[in-house]
Amino acid sequence: MEKQMIQLKIPVPPAPLLEQAVGYRNYRDAHYIALWWEPCGDEAMVSDGLVTFTGLWPGYLAYVQHKSVHPHLTEFNLGSSECPADHHLVIDLVERQAFIAPCKVVDRFQATQWKQGEKQEKHFILSSEEMEKWVEELEQQLLHLPSMDELMLQIAEDEKRVAALEHWLDGQTPNS
Repeated sequence: MEKQMIQLKIPVPPAPLLEQAVGYRNYRDAHYIALWWEPCGDEAMVSDGLVTFTGLWPGYLAYVQHKSVHPHLTEFNLGSSECPADHHLVIDLVERQAFIAPCKVVDRFQATQWKQGEKQEKHFILSSEEMEKWVEELEQQLLHLPSMDELMLQIAEDEKRVAALEHWLDGQTPNS
């Protein structure tokens, strides 16, 4: 763990409550994710050090603004609609702990989780057949435009995930 990373005494929900609420699906077996707010696009951001994307802002805000989490984050700039982040919130997906550190420190730290031989080989070497299959699956996904019913169903599922996160957080005692 980097020296500049500060462990926070905030509740980290059991898997996969937080991950689902912010829109992260751990396909790559990541150990850490980082969360922050990006003014460009005014979005919650999620990164596992390999992939960075706009996450689900209702889940992000439900977590960082919760009464058991927010007081521990007030002295750190995780970004806002007007200002880029100086720090990223790091969630250890295995030990279920939270850390905070300057953005560049987190970026360097997260990259190390993908430089471990087993993970690198397991996740980055594809045969030409595997690559063709992956491209074919991606093309099929891109060809499918979701219907309004599918979009509404996804929104309802996302709302349930945020509600489950809030319910869990509400059940935590201070400093748990």
